[in-house]
Amino acid sequence: AKDLIYKQALHSVNSSEYPVTIPDAIKLAGLQCQVVYGDHNNAVHNSAFLVPNIHDFVPKTLIGHKKPQEWAQTILDGHESLIGKSAEDAKMEYLNTVKTWGYYGSTFFPPCKSVGNRNLHSKVLIGVNYEGIRLLKPKTKQVISEYFFTEILSWASSSGTFAFEVGTQNSAEKFTFETKQGSIIAATIQTYIDILVQM
Repeated sequence: AKDLIYKQALHSVNSSEYPVTIPDAIKLAGLQCQVVYGDHNNAVHNSAFLVPNIHDFVPKTLIGHKKPQEWAQTILDGHESLIGKSAEDAKMEYLNTVKTWGYYGSTFFPPCKSVGNRNLHSKVLIGVNYEGIRLLKPKTKQVISEYFFTEILSWASSSGTFAFEVGTQNSAEKFTFETKQGSIIAATIQTYIDILVQM
């Protein structure tokens, strides 16, 4: 199971599903090298070795921030510092890094139109994970607001909308979005709630 979780996290990072800073991208790529290639060997692991596969190690939204040679050398410097770390330990460190991000484990739904919601952009990305609902900017995935399941009073969907309420019974705020994914969002929330209730 850990191997599958690692592969999913790797995909989410390298496909830029998760927004990643350059320092985190370098650290994670070094750990990925340790998993894939084992201990660093100067005779083999040089920038020319890594450049042809650099897209497999750097998130697609960051690749243009440095030249491939620069990425490769920086990643291999990090890889060299991991000599002696087992592939399993490198996977665990990778996962432990990614797990600290608030959007880890989220299911992201296509950008949807915000309907009459104060203080929200006209389009938002909805992310749902084991903690609750996050509303994000579509391009950057910067968190606009987040609501934990303990704050969510209700949610509903129709063929063209998704809505939820947060707050207390006396003071609730409702958020409504135009989306064809409403029933899937609602089902995802219900699945997490069912799991949390069983714990």
